[in-house]
Amino acid sequence: MEEEDPVVQEIPVFLSQALAENFYIFQYPVRPANRDWKDVLVKNASIKPKNKIVRLEVGLDTYSDKYCPSKGEQIALNTDGQQESRYIKDRDREKSQYFKNGIMDKIVLESSVPCFKTEHYAVALLQDKELHCTPVKGIIQLRPSCSFYDKQDKQKNDKNKADNSDDEEKEPEIQQVTVKFARQETEISKKAREKSYETISQRILDEPWYDGLWKSSDSDQAELERLKLFSAVTTDGSSLTLPHSEYVRALVPAAPADEAGAVVAKRPSLQEQIKEILISAKLMTFNELRGRVYNEDGSLAGEAAVLNALGGAACCVRGLWAPRSADLYTRPSPAPPHLMCTARDHVLYLFTQHPYVDRRKVAAAVRLPPSDVLQIIRSVAKFTPRMGWELLLPPDTAFETKYNDIVQRQNTYWEARQRQFNEMLIGENVNKRQRKKSQRDSICDVINSPKPRCNSVSEDDSERKRKNKSSSGVGKRTRNISSSSVQDST
Repeated sequence: MEEEDPVVQEIPVFLSQALAENFYIFQYPVRPANRDWKDVLVKNASIKPKNKIVRLEVGLDTYSDKYCPSKGEQIALNTDGQQESRYIKDRDREKSQYFKNGIMDKIVLESSVPCFKTEHYAVALLQDKELHCTPVKGIIQLRPSCSFYDKQDKQKNDKNKADNSDDEEKEPEIQQVTVKFARQETEISKKAREKSYETISQRILDEPWYDGLWKSSDSDQAELERLKLFSAVTTDGSSLTLPHSEYVRALVPAAPADEAGAVVAKRPSLQEQIKEILISAKLMTFNELRGRVYNEDGSLAGEAAVLNALGGAACCVRGLWAPRSADLYTRPSPAPPHLMCTARDHVLYLFTQHPYVDRRKVAAAVRLPPSDVLQIIRSVAKFTPRMGWELLLPPDTAFETKYNDIVQRQNTYWEARQRQFNEMLIGENVNKRQRKKSQRDSICDVINSPKPRCNSVSEDDSERKRKNKSSSGVGKRTRNISSSSVQDST
């Protein structure tokens, strides 16, 4: 570097591995760059995981002034044929229809792989004078698919064959049968056949489509995934700051096993160690946790390495570290695991907002048995008389001050989880109100419906009852006795 070209600014670079195995870039070559995806309605998403193919069904605005309804109906008619009625639901026919509403109301985008070697690509985010990079697993390009034209051609051919068969019945033609014996396939020819276009196309057609879940960019799930693009390490993790002994160990690989063939037990990774420690301890400070995590060579793990591993193995509450709910509730219990995880995350969120928590309010909110709620709260808190439940350890204010950015990201994570919890409660309340309304409607129908008179009597019987009533006096009830019973009594 020349002396006249001084360094203006130094920006630290961090590497995030949270999404390294599932991070794909979607490219849309035929879509204008100035159009965003906020107003786009994705009706369905499907994938073929083995061949890494994605299909998106994007809805069209059929009420736009730039859309021709007659042309859309004609395309749907040529593709699916004449529909009997929109109110008659035939499941088999509905599955085979390309346009289910009788009009071209969607465009299908299918993917292709333009680049296979993506190990040198990464996505970087620059924030607060820090560059966070995430490796890219793959790149796919989505283009419009016009497969409905193939269905139109197939429908025309089937119709022509049906018309020809109705006009004249052809006699079966005599065909010559030839017998061929397959040659023994060699390894070279077998590999060439497996790499052929016909074999690859057949393998893609044989793999079924799996439905995917599409989330918009402004949803809470998307916000949680975007937080994983930031590395949990906020200190300088450069190898130049390592001591001489650790730097040499990083350069020189470990020595092979001795000639006796002794097998050395492999030490678990940092994340696995942190998970085991926190599940046993329930709640720990960063300094206590760091003193119990070791590298593969037996040395104490560095501060930057522990911070990087904590991002995918634990969660932070008031500067303290606790195990993730998904690692605690993995097996089915009287309550489903996802409900236990949601309830525990709600409790941890409350501790980020308040120093004390009321168990009765938590039980009313999460709607779990009292024993399960007590078990969840006891795992991270202790009871103080006349105050409520508080954390097992006092908040680690030193960690919150030193690593404020990590604490902020954890708080953002808790807020997103709480929004999901509130949405789940709102959905349950709506379903309950709908069920109550349907029950009230059914009861009203029963009340308003005319009741059949089962105990009906004839005119002679009614006349006989009136005579008996007049003879016996007003206000006195009599009992009608049949003639047969009178004879028996006499």
